[in-house]
Formats: sequence, C-alpha cells, structure tokens
Amino acid sequence: MRVASRHIAALLLVGLFSCRLSADAQSNASPVKAHYEGRLRLDYDYRSQGSDKDNDLYEYWYGSARDLFGGRLDLYASGRSHQDLDKPASTSLADDQFLGLDNSDGVREDRLLQLYADAHDRANRARIRIGRQYIDSSDYLHIDGVQVMVFEDGRLGAGGYYGNPVSYYTSLSGDHAGGVWLSGKPWEGNKSKVTFAQYDADNGEQDHNYFVESRQELTEAARLSGQASILNDEFRMARADFFYFAPGGATDFYCGGSRWGSFDAKTRAYSPLYNVLGRQEPSTYAYARVSQQLSPHFLVAPGVSCRFAEGDANEYANRSYNDYDIVLTFEPNKKISASVSLDYWDMSGGDSFLGVSGEIRYRHARIWEISLGTSYSDYTYNSYSDISYSMNGGQTVFSDDGTVRVENPYSYTYFLRMKWNLTRKLTLRLQGDIEDDSTSSDQGYRGRASIEVRL
Repeated sequence: MRVASRHIAALLLVGLFSCRLSADAQSNASPVKAHYEGRLRLDYDYRSQGSDKDNDLYEYWYGSARDLFGGRLDLYASGRSHQDLDKPASTSLADDQFLGLDNSDGVREDRLLQLYADAHDRANRARIRIGRQYIDSSDYLHIDGVQVMVFEDGRLGAGGYYGNPVSYYTSLSGDHAGGVWLSGKPWEGNKSKVTFAQYDADNGEQDHNYFVESRQELTEAARLSGQASILNDEFRMARADFFYFAPGGATDFYCGGSRWGSFDAKTRAYSPLYNVLGRQEPSTYAYARVSQQLSPHFLVAPGVSCRFAEGDANEYANRSYNDYDIVLTFEPNKKISASVSLDYWDMSGGDSFLGVSGEIRYRHARIWEISLGTSYSDYTYNSYSDISYSMNGGQTVFSDDGTVRVENPYSYTYFLRMKWNLTRKLTLRLQGDIEDDSTSSDQGYRGRASIEVRL
C-alpha cells in the first residue's frame, strides 16, 4: 500500500501542476456560467397482511453545483434516510443488517452516499476529487478519500485513489484501500485501462487485484467490451460483451458471458459474504437478448441467461440455472401502450419459477399517466426434513437426505400506478398492490406514495 500511496502522491502533484498550467492558458477564455441542481423525494410505504402492518418513510436527496470558479470546480452530495414509523425498537441496522421483522420496528437509518469536491481544469486534462465517492475503476468501491485523474480523455492517461472504505453495517475505520491505473486509446475506436488495486483490512489481511478492461467500437452500431481480473495472483474472472444497435432503431441485440474462477478473498471488499456463503466455486455465465420491432406498433424482446456451476450443484450458494423470458409490447399511439411478459426459471435440484404479467398504460401528454396490471407467480421447490418417513398422497419422497417435500406455492398480484407532473419541478406518484398468496389465508396489501421536488 505504501507503493500505491507514493504513486498517488506523484499523480496528485502532476494533476495540480497541470491544472495550474491549464488555468494560465485559459485565463482569457470566455466565462463559464455555474449550474445548480437539487432533488428531494419522499416515499411513504404501507404494507399489511392479516394482523401484521408496517409503515416506512424514505427520503432521497441529491444536490450539485457545477462549473464553479470559471468551470474548474464541481460539488456533489447525495443521501438516503429510512424511518420505520411503527413502535420503537432497541435494535438498529448498525448492530445487525439481518434484522427480523419483529426487531425492525422503529429503526432509523441515515446514509450519506456522496459528498465530494471535484477540481479540474477547463480542458479536463487533470482532475482531483476529494470526499466520499464511488470508485468505478477495477471494482466498485465506496471510500472517504482522494482520487486523481490525469489526461483521462487523452491518448494516454493515468489515475489513482486512496482512502478509507465506507460501510453502513460494520466498522471499517481501520481498513484502507488504494489503487493506480493507466488508460489509453492505442488505436481507433478503442479505450483500455489497466489497474492495480490493494485493500488492507484492520485485521492484517490483504487483497491485491490486477484488472484489465477494454472497449472497442467496431462500427457505429456495434461495440465489444472485455474485462479480466487476477486476485491475489489467482484467476478471478473474465467476461466479454457484444452490443449492436441498428441505425434505424428497429433492432437491438446484446450478448455476452463471463467465467468466474475459484478464489478465496481475504477481505470484505472482495468477499463480503464469505462467512455466510463460503468459498466461491467456479462457474460460467452467459446471456443474450434481442429487441425487435415487428411493426410500427409491435415490439418483441426475448432473452435467455444461463449459469453453469461446478462442484456440488446442490449447494445453496452454487447452483446452475436457465432463465428464459419474453416481452411483447403494443403501442398504437403515444398515449396508449400495453405489454405482456413471461419469465421461466429452471434451477438445478428441481426448483423452478414461472411468472406471467400484463400491464396497460395511458399517458396524457406529459402531465399524467396511469397504468393497471396483474401478475401470476408459481414456484416449485424442495423442502428438506430430518424425518425419514411421511405420507402425503405421493407428494413426499425419500432420499439419502431424508424426507423431501415438493412445495408448489403460487400468488396473484394486482396493481395500480399513477404519476402526475403537477409542475415542471413537482411530481406525485401513487401505487397500490393486492397480493393473493396460496400459502396464506390473508391477502396482502401495499400502498406507496411519493412526491419529488426538483430545484
């Protein structure tokens, strides 16, 4: 980490020097007007089923000030708050993120997501970002720290970051993370980046990750991207994705796949659920989707995704599956649209899921809209018991694991959604759901109201 820190310090000095040179060169440039933006959204969520009820209030806010000091400084801030409005409780999410329903009443949760200053020259040759921020190089990381970028849009660029990781559940005050990268455009239509990242945990454990990513524009309509990661000198993952967007907009197609190796991360950054799910076993994932306009009013979008797991396929955290879905959309005009979707999952071990839904929506100009829909969900899965004998009309079979019961619950859901733009800066949303679940004699009800203000 000390080596990474020295690299980041050097990049910081280069960035500040480049900013000074750019500022001197642009002292006579035309003035830049500052821009300010803010959003606040309040959501009230009500749920009930039988004698169980739950009331929650959510707040989401965002603010930015861009192009300050002649286009050389941006400020960003965002956050989220959650308040359970039912009876107070002594347990908080900071103590245990896996709270049961009986312990979640009265919980209040406040999260500061972003709060940083971004200083840069007007030509975007050098940039330094200080504060709480998301790092999107290599793997996504949330830190309180500093990030420096030099010539990020040029033929050859560099950058780095260093800081303390952020967690809303457990203390990471003793953890540190840093990384450096080189980016470039080696040939026409290509942009690539090589990153080295290191994470030091407060318990003395350490992970280091080498990450390579590349994006290639094949044509104006086709793009290809690839990524690869080596964690602690062992293969972690590799993936490739292909995108095609027809110039006329009638066809969109994308497909890809990834290969994950068997790795044993030592820190929470690369294996946050290791203590729950255990060591990750190798697996292969592939997907494909096409969106095709059949006529001016009909659009069909089928898709498929598959996961092929190695090792014990019956493990809870290591299972193979095939997922098939298709969506048919009908839009006779700009006011009315309707869609029907079908989704089917087939998982190893005999589990499956079937979902069918339909929705119709009416829009009045850009002022208000209303949609009405319904869905049917059917689950099939096995439940296991230590009891080695049972009779249930053939629904219970015996195996080496004991008794296996085939469960087949289903549910119907009906929903109504409304959106009303009261003004250009004030939006109201309402939603109501009714769920009829075969596993419960009581119907479930949910209501959600949201108001959003934009400044």
